[in-house]
Amino acid sequence: MNIAIATPPEESTSIVTRNRIVGFVNDELSAAALRKGLEGANLSIRRGTIRNAIRMLETDTDLFALVADISGIDDPFTELERLSGVCPPDVRVAVIGDNREITFYRELLELGLTEYLPRPLTRDMVLDKLRPKLLGDVAANHIDRGGHVVSICGAQGGAGATSIAINLALQLAETTKAKVALLDLHLQGGEAAVMLGVRPGPGLRIALENPMRADTLFLERAAIEVNERVCLVSADEDLDAQLEITEAGIRHVLGLLRQRFNYIVVDVPVPFPPSIYPVIKLSRHVMVLLESEVTGLRNAHALRAAVINIAGKDRVFTLLNRAGRPGGLPRAAVVKALGAEPDIVIPDLGKGMTEALNLGIPALKHVRKLRRHLAPIVREISGVAAERSGWWRRVLTAHLR
Repeated sequence: MNIAIATPPEESTSIVTRNRIVGFVNDELSAAALRKGLEGANLSIRRGTIRNAIRMLETDTDLFALVADISGIDDPFTELERLSGVCPPDVRVAVIGDNREITFYRELLELGLTEYLPRPLTRDMVLDKLRPKLLGDVAANHIDRGGHVVSICGAQGGAGATSIAINLALQLAETTKAKVALLDLHLQGGEAAVMLGVRPGPGLRIALENPMRADTLFLERAAIEVNERVCLVSADEDLDAQLEITEAGIRHVLGLLRQRFNYIVVDVPVPFPPSIYPVIKLSRHVMVLLESEVTGLRNAHALRAAVINIAGKDRVFTLLNRAGRPGGLPRAAVVKALGAEPDIVIPDLGKGMTEALNLGIPALKHVRKLRRHLAPIVREISGVAAERSGWWRRVLTAHLR
């Protein structure tokens, strides 16, 4: 069967006359991945599947490219046949779905499709696989062989940023089987060590203030082993200590960590001084975390703007924590204030989170539901689902490691 969905030649004028890209997806994470991975394009995201795309094309063909979800479709080839009957030959068509078999991937490309991406869709997959084929470019500074830096920034005190950072690091290591460093840059009053029931030494402060004194072995001595895959790098300086953290120190510490760990989860103090900027610049993902409160919403806007000014819009993800908590603003008010749905939502998980803190143990061990709600963040960061799915999945996500 040959479906006439053809990739146009490079000299096609459709890029100029029709630059609209329309995506039909059924979940918010895929929508967010497309928005961030295709940042700068004339992109429109709609809820639906390939069937909705077919109905649109029956009356509207003024577009350059189409991205359609075939997840849950019993016979996707039949739907692609229908699509070819209404889709102009010069429209580039990419599809996303649940099938990860390489034979399925090859069959789709043989039909003339531009690309096929398996779910869970992540921003990095879109940047690496889809963006070059639709836009002919790759986002600046995307390819980087060092460890993947993820920053967690709390828009308000007590919103749970440190707790999320700790448990995200643990679940990331568990899911990917990779080495993960948890870097707590709250050198005074930091809570990561307390939550994990450990006591840090002076190594981090020395390294940040005088990078010439820090080498790989020095940092290893400053790191505290949480388990066989996760290490905590933190400090516990006096509140009246006069710290002199330098940008060179931040860069050096991050450089050492990125040589030894696959992922570095950073708990970033807010507001961050210029010396912290390298952390944001090197982060592939910056999670702006807030609660459903007026101060959180106000600060989240300012924090997102600061991150965008430093590193660009495509790296920022809004994480609404403790959603539905008694006394908090209703979800509709939060969405209206943010101007969009949060990229990730973690509901209020009850007193178990506080109990875990008081016990000095990770909340993952005490609150079972937390694991399920962290899974979308892990998928977005690593491209790996909670249960790995064989060779084809590893091939598709190898570029993320």
